[in-house]
Amino acid sequence: LLYKPVDRVTRSTLVLHDLLKHTPVSHPDHPLLQDALRISQNFLSSINEEITPRRQSMTVKKGEVSLPVL
Repeated sequence: LLYKPVDRVTRSTLVLHDLLKHTPVSHPDHPLLQDALRISQNFLSSINEEITPRRQSMTVKKGEVSLPVL
């Protein structure tokens, strides 16, 4: 359930990217679409940067025992 909101942002980012690709530069919404895409990509990047260290700390090699950090 925790991945659903992030998945929604990911899908919205892809839609914004496609919409921007098909919007002429002269259209008044083009700069707004660029801003929305940039904000969405920055948000996803910050989530990825935050999750990556947690995943690495949770990864256990075969044969090792991991104890929870309290």
